[in-house]
Amino acid sequence: MTGPYATAITVVALFCAAWVLISAAANRPRGVALLAAGLVLEVLLVGYAIGGIVQMAGSDHNLARGEFVMYLLGCLAIPPAAFVWAWGDKSRGGTAVIALAFLITPVMVLRVQQVWAGSVG
Repeated sequence: MTGPYATAITVVALFCAAWVLISAAANRPRGVALLAAGLVLEVLLVGYAIGGIVQMAGSDHNLARGEFVMYLLGCLAIPPAAFVWAWGDKSRGGTAVIALAFLITPVMVLRVQQVWAGSVG
C-alpha cells in the first residue's frame, strides 16, 4: 500500500490544492478545469481503494481490516462531498472547501499507509 502510487496521489492532491487556493485568492470563478482536476484525483483514489482491498484480501498481513477499508472509503468520499458542497456555495468559501478536501486527501492516504503497516508507536 505504500509506494509510487500513493506518492502520485499526494502530489496531484497538493498541486490541485495550490491551484485552487491561488484561484480563490484571485477571486476567479470555479470552472470545468477544476472539476476535471477533482475527477482525476477521484479516479486515482478509486484505483487506490480497489488495489488496497484486493491486496488486503489476498494477504494474511496483520492489520485492522475494518479500519483499513473505512479509511479507503473515506478517501473516496471526501472530494465528491466537497465538490457538492462547493457547487452549492458560489462564494470564495465554497472554493476553499475544495482546497481543504485536496489538502485532507494526502493525510488520509498517509493514514491508510499507517494502518496497512500495523500499529504505530
